[in-house]
Formats: sequence, C-alpha cells, structure tokens
Amino acid sequence: MSDIEPIASQFDAPWKIALESFLEPFVAFCFPAVHQLIDWSTPPVFLDTELQQIAPNHEEGRRAVDKLVRVKLLDGREEWILAHVEVQAQRDQAFAERMWVYYYRIWDRFTQQVISLAVLADDQKEWRPDAYRRELGGCSLEFRFPVFKVMDCPDPEEEFERTGNPFALLVAAHRVALATRKNPEERSEGRFRVVRHLYRQGLNREQVLRLFRLIEWLTLLPEDWELQFREKWASFEESKETMTIDTLLSPIEVILLEKSRQEGRQEGRQEGRQEGQVEALRAALIDALDARFGFDAAGAVALARTLSDEGVLRRAHRLAITSPDLQGFLDAIPAEKKP
Repeated sequence: MSDIEPIASQFDAPWKIALESFLEPFVAFCFPAVHQLIDWSTPPVFLDTELQQIAPNHEEGRRAVDKLVRVKLLDGREEWILAHVEVQAQRDQAFAERMWVYYYRIWDRFTQQVISLAVLADDQKEWRPDAYRRELGGCSLEFRFPVFKVMDCPDPEEEFERTGNPFALLVAAHRVALATRKNPEERSEGRFRVVRHLYRQGLNREQVLRLFRLIEWLTLLPEDWELQFREKWASFEESKETMTIDTLLSPIEVILLEKSRQEGRQEGRQEGRQEGQVEALRAALIDALDARFGFDAAGAVALARTLSDEGVLRRAHRLAITSPDLQGFLDAIPAEKKP
C-alpha cells in the first residue's frame, strides 16, 4: 500500500497553526529550560513581517515551518525566538547551516539576539543535527542550538495525562502518523486513542475544537476510513455527556465529497458532484480560518460563505494557512469576490 499522504505536505500546515495557537504549551513541552526564562503574562508577538525579510529561499520540494516571535523574559528584556520545524521525511544535510543563516540574518538586519529552537519531526532516529561548524586558516565558528526530536518523546499521551499540556497530544498525533503511513486501520485506531484524551482534562471548548482539528489534520485518512472513524466516534459519544464532534466541527471534507458523489450517481448529474466539491472546499476554508483565528474570524467566515468558484476557494484556503494575520487574508482575497 502506498503512503496515505506525502509526509511533508501533510504536516507543514497543522504545525504552523499549532505553533500560533499553542505557543506556550509548545515551548513548555519541547524546550522546558527556555520556557522558564519567559514571562508568559506578557503576550508574545509574532513577527511574520520580519521573518519574511530574513527567511532563506527554500529549495523546491523542501517543506518546513518557521515562526519568529518576540517575548518578554523574566528579567524584563525583550528577546526573539525562532522556532523551526523540519517536516522532511529524509535527512537534510544543509539543516544546521540553515539554522545559522537565520541567526546571522536576524542579527545583521535587526541587531537582535534570537533563541533558535529546532524541531525534528522526521522518523530518522539517528539524525539529530544540533550545531553548525566552520574552520579555516585559524578562524573557527561554532553555532549550537537546542533540538527537540519528536521520535525521542517516549509517551506523549502519558505526559498529557500527567501535566495537561495540550501540545503533548499534537506530538502524539504526529508520532501516530509517522508510524502508520501504510496502515489506515492502525492510524484510525491511533487517532481514536489520542482524541479520547481531549475529554479527560479541563480543556475549554475552543481548545478542544482546535486540538481535534489539528489531530485530525495530522492523521489524515483515506475517505472510507474517515467515514468509519466518524461513525465509531459518534457511537463512543452516545454514552458521554459532553460536547460532540458535530457540535465542535463543521463536516469534514471527505464526508462532503462522498455525499456529493452519492447524489451525483443517484441523479446522474455532473452538477451534483461539482456543487459538492465547492461545498467541501468552502468547508475546508472555514475550518482553516477558524483554527487559525478563532472567534476573530467571524467576518472572514461570512466572506468565505459567499465564495463559489473552485479556483478562488483553493487559493483562499492556501491564504488562510499562509497569511501572516487575518487582515492579510482579507486583503488578499480578490476584490471582485468580496460582497
């Protein structure tokens, strides 16, 4: 059986949204020593504009997630954090050099120190670059940076039960995806096990909503398995006095696609399938907006509901993931498509 989903394209978008939505839990889980330096009572500021000015040009086909953030330390200083998540399935010999390039470009352009954090999300157990070194003619350079290797975390689900850190469940979902690339049955079972933890801790509704969507995104399944998973989860929730998926989530894209196919076959009309495709793309766009911007996205969601062109919906979905902020998304939507 072939891979369920190309590993890089599966992971980059959910990791980007996860860092934006759960930055403090991310640092606490992956880099606890750094977490202890930061005054989290002062909200961090994402520096997407500054990041665009210094980001190296990524070679074609390479996927990574980068976030640059300004934080306040406990000693009162303001410093920057660069979080770099490498989601390639294979080793990248230029990885350490790229970490150094980020560091010196930030210093060169902004005269700003930065804490460089690297997350290795691959499944190559022996690959763990943590330093960049150069030496020539008596001149030498060594740049070291903290590294979190997803495969090194032995039991993130137990860590969630112990600490309640929501990022542990995202790491758990990522590990499930790595281990089940060719086995949708095991992936479905792994996802089911991970999402059950959402109702065992005191998470609020918005946290549960975002975590479920991100876990679902990290552990993508073929369409028939997505439908089976939804049926299994609905049966599980019948005995639970809690929020259900249906109250938390709009229908997942594959269910809408399956519905459109069934209607198209029954009616013998191509129009039914096309309308279902548009509906599915619109639902995926609304999910992405809600996951990234939460309740602030109400206006953008209303705008999304007015879009009916497949090409525009696809481009809007990509913008919902990549735009630096909500206003950037709104500004990028073609003016003629606005109500």
